[in-house]
Amino acid sequence: MQMSILTKKRTTQGYLEKLKTFPKNTRENIQATINGFTKFVKEKHDYSLEKICEELVLIKKIKGDEEYEDVLYDLLQDWIDWNIVNKIGAYTIRIRFSIIRGFLYHMGVKTNSQDIKQILKFPRKIQEEKIPITKEKLRNIVLSQSRNPKRQSFYLACSSSGMRMGEALQIKKNDLDFSLARVMIRIKGEYTKTKVARTTFVSKECEAKMKTYLQELGDDDLVFTNSKLSSRARNEQMALSSTLEVLGYNEKYSSNGIYKITTHSFRSYFFTKATRKHDENYAHKLTGHGGYLMQYDRMTDEEKLEMYLELEPELVIFDQTKNEIVIDKLKKENQSNEKIRQEVNELREVIARQDKRILDMFRTKGNLPFIEK
Repeated sequence: MQMSILTKKRTTQGYLEKLKTFPKNTRENIQATINGFTKFVKEKHDYSLEKICEELVLIKKIKGDEEYEDVLYDLLQDWIDWNIVNKIGAYTIRIRFSIIRGFLYHMGVKTNSQDIKQILKFPRKIQEEKIPITKEKLRNIVLSQSRNPKRQSFYLACSSSGMRMGEALQIKKNDLDFSLARVMIRIKGEYTKTKVARTTFVSKECEAKMKTYLQELGDDDLVFTNSKLSSRARNEQMALSSTLEVLGYNEKYSSNGIYKITTHSFRSYFFTKATRKHDENYAHKLTGHGGYLMQYDRMTDEEKLEMYLELEPELVIFDQTKNEIVIDKLKKENQSNEKIRQEVNELREVIARQDKRILDMFRTKGNLPFIEK
């Protein structure tokens, strides 16, 4: 039995089964990359993936390291060039190469970091200036989904809270907290990319849109999507792409062919506004980034909310909502000023009564000759 375990044949399926504990998105990316590598091997060399790995291991064993390295790195360079021809971006190629390298290691095909650096030629990543989404475009995208209030809420939630798409699409009704002035969302660690839980808030206009359907949901129902777990992220990306085409917001970056507006644009919208209004630490805290010494910068929910309310007028996309927020703020300020005036008047009355008692006391004792008796 022990020998059969030690000599068990390594397969693609066996490698994928080892990844069951990985986040779903990560598993899907790895699966897609391996599928692409399988297609390349079949297309260019008419081999199956397992077969070419077996051949590489055999070459190393029989012919030695030098010929093994020649064949291996020629294969990998061909794969890199194949991706370039298929217009895959430089950054994506690097990410996929890292995945392929891990897979090959599982199959017994080892690579060397120094060899990779010296032998393989990767395309240089072209850094294009990222285009921000404007308030007008964001508003039009939201309005275009008038028949889908959940999707409208999804866009408003991402742009007013800084949540990642993958985080927002996992939020359930029981993750919402209505006890404060704005809806607070408790994002569980299992939802996040970093596996660190956090809280954030959504705007008044997002809350209003959510309330149109929240009563119909159970505590464990998803708030921002109806899609199944396996397809919801892909569905939202496709839906946004279709919307961009309809609205004419379909410009793409020349270096990689990606739309200039993506679901990540909503998160960037929030981060930019939060940074300009407050500071990077606050923006990092609500978006779930690891800023400098963030573990020492701790805020209560009330403190975060107070700063959020100051930021909210910059986040909302409808003028009516902004006007309502400003009016509410002025009313509170007026109420606060009136309360202060009342307290001052009451204090003056208390002081006047105290002064009168003191004067009456001195008159009785006759110690104030300068006061009329």
